[in-house]
Amino acid sequence: MMSDIELDPVFSSGLARWVYFIKDSAGMQLIRAKFGKSLVLDAKNVVSGTTGGLFIVKKSKAMAMLTLGQGEYKGQAFILYTGTTDLYDTVTDLNTGIKTSHTGSPIHQGFYYAFDSTLMELRQFVSRLQAVHTVHCVGHSLGGALAALAADWVRKNNASLRVKLYTFGSPRVGLEMFAKTSTTRLLAQNIYRVYHKTDPVPMVPTWPFFHAPTGGTDYLIHSPMGAIPWEYHRMRHYAESAKKAGSWSTIQNNRPKTYLDSTVEQWLESEGVVAFTANSLELVNAALLYVIKKVLHATGVVLVGAAATTLTLLDRLAIFLAKAVEVSAELSRWVYYLVRKMASMVGIVVKEGTSLTVAFIRLVFTRLYERVANMVRQAGRDPQ
Repeated sequence: MMSDIELDPVFSSGLARWVYFIKDSAGMQLIRAKFGKSLVLDAKNVVSGTTGGLFIVKKSKAMAMLTLGQGEYKGQAFILYTGTTDLYDTVTDLNTGIKTSHTGSPIHQGFYYAFDSTLMELRQFVSRLQAVHTVHCVGHSLGGALAALAADWVRKNNASLRVKLYTFGSPRVGLEMFAKTSTTRLLAQNIYRVYHKTDPVPMVPTWPFFHAPTGGTDYLIHSPMGAIPWEYHRMRHYAESAKKAGSWSTIQNNRPKTYLDSTVEQWLESEGVVAFTANSLELVNAALLYVIKKVLHATGVVLVGAAATTLTLLDRLAIFLAKAVEVSAELSRWVYYLVRKMASMVGIVVKEGTSLTVAFIRLVFTRLYERVANMVRQAGRDPQ
């Protein structure tokens, strides 16, 4: 039986950092100097892709490198994606849509189109693999999202290959079905999702998007709470943190415990102003999921369905919560607590008796999401 093969944090983070240099010949020379003994590096291994939607396509640019290992990495293939800045506006778009991925699960449409623009070259690359037993998919930021789609696609279409996924500061890629399916397909132990505590990009898109692996391990790296939030999204900080940690087990020990329902309830019921921090955003996400599950359990209403609709996800969420207020006093109480907490983070005061209309709930969600989105856009100005 083949022994397990994984890239260590230093090597994988180095790949995620240096793949940004594939855009020109000078950059390729730097990559060769760094990884020439480990990878087969040639300009023909660089894949261009496009970002944008179905009708508006932006300029093609170097987006990935598909190559083979050599030396101690012989028998391994590498799929490396860059974090293109054009996707930052897409990932923070409040009117984002959902597309069915190439493996059959609902994902963010911006990631779908970007990945789709590289799929022909990826398919050709994988079809030519010989004597390869392991494929490593690596990416930082939005490149991590594309690496996740690549890993899921390669594994589904090539069951004999072992596929490992390494992402640094990646956003959420798809809905819960995609997160669960890709976790099952790849296996949780083959997914290395690394994120800094204060990095805003892994916080988006917000619910109903989920991270993979689900119920497995992720790799949290603590970063200074007093730092500019987007500073620790930069790949150079991830590379420094990986070097300092040295091993996956060291990073894994930082993994936060899942919030208990009792903890979420206590936080929701507490009064007082809530600061706009990474901890608060984590609690808001946990509280939102808690309240939604409570409403679903009581009403059986499906919030996110596959049916076509002109309503955005935020519209549907606001309508869903507003209707929950009308169902019972118990549900109304929890929706009120949730809206009050979110409103507090953006300076909106919600008191007992405030009418929780669709318009008001959507306003609160929009204000909070826009503030998070602004941090993400700041991070995208210099992802390297």
